[in-house]
Amino acid sequence: MQHEHAPDQGAEAGPAWAASKWLACYSLAAPTEAAARSIASALARRGHRYVTVRPLYLPHLDPDSPLFGMAQFSRPELEGWWSVRSLVDEEAPGPDAEFHQQECEQVEVDAVGRENGGFRDVGSVTGRETMLAGWDPAGTTHELDQPRAHRLRREAVSRFPPPAEEPAPAEPLACAAADRPFPPLLESVRQVARALAAREGELPDGVAWWLTAPAEEFPDAPSVLFGLADSTLHQGTCYPHTAGNIPLLAGLAAYKDVRPAHRAVLISFLYEAATVGRRLAASEADRRVALGLPFEETPDEHAARRAVDVAAPPLLDRWDSADEAGRYALATLAAATGHSASRPRVLRLARRWATGPRSHALRLAAALAGGDDTEAAAALREVVASGGVGPLAAPSPLADTRGGALTVLSSLAEQEMPALWTA
Repeated sequence: MQHEHAPDQGAEAGPAWAASKWLACYSLAAPTEAAARSIASALARRGHRYVTVRPLYLPHLDPDSPLFGMAQFSRPELEGWWSVRSLVDEEAPGPDAEFHQQECEQVEVDAVGRENGGFRDVGSVTGRETMLAGWDPAGTTHELDQPRAHRLRREAVSRFPPPAEEPAPAEPLACAAADRPFPPLLESVRQVARALAAREGELPDGVAWWLTAPAEEFPDAPSVLFGLADSTLHQGTCYPHTAGNIPLLAGLAAYKDVRPAHRAVLISFLYEAATVGRRLAASEADRRVALGLPFEETPDEHAARRAVDVAAPPLLDRWDSADEAGRYALATLAAATGHSASRPRVLRLARRWATGPRSHALRLAAALAGGDDTEAAAALREVVASGGVGPLAAPSPLADTRGGALTVLSSLAEQEMPALWTA
């Protein structure tokens, strides 16, 4: 096939920029060949240097693949779909600008996919020489010479919003001063697990494991916190055992011998577990809409949320005795569980900061706790418009309001956690 070339707009070269050290590759899934070619043309007009279109490869349909016939290891829902792959080779005035350009371009690529009934499938960023050497030209529909690609990319980059200014570093959220020594966190985990066993009888496997010898391999509090998080939501994914871990996390969050900073971290784990299904649906909104997939939680995600709903009220009742870090974490828990009684006190806490990520996060949390989607949507727009989260953290326009808001709140709250893990 003769290659199609994007028109040369003749953009001014402008100030000298260096060629990007890292090249971005995008891959989009399209429902038809016509939709794939429309996506390819749109990307070429944006200055993507190479663009290919070919049927989407699925190993379960390939007789030469060891996974042939094994749909459970493939993606049968994409049978008949097409793949569009592109490579962006551009210039940037510096490393920070290069990273910002890549983030903004990903947002634009997502929009191109949505407009054509598809979605961004995968992608990668790799060093220049490695990417160029490994590029597969099969199915090429557009190929631009480098000067033309650079001119078109400059035009595209000129329309990007400027990067948000980094806020001044804030002091870590205040924690109550320790008035006594605390035992190792692992010891507290075991005490709470034993108390659960005495009250409930047989423990879930994920909780009982903490009473075994292998748990002693975690040498300090940060590693124990990591183990608790990973065993509950491994790589951010919900499992059948997730709901069974919630009583242990909630018990630790209320346990007298847990450091206040670690208490706040544990409450953040409860937030993540309660919202995992709605956040995942928001992050996958383009794909789910394109494939006609539901936005409802899976049974495991629903069970995790319900388990947190049961565990949350006694923790939220501790607001008055909590320190600043604890109240911030409890505000997110109120948002996750729709605890409307917490809304006024979350708003009072938000007034400690006139502006910035904490103010945005807490106003968003108050709206979610109050259950008003209109207010949540307005708070979400304010956060995104302010640059309080990066371009990639802003939810798809196809995401539901609550799922998108919970996702952004998670991103804002995560910024506070590193200082508390090591406190």
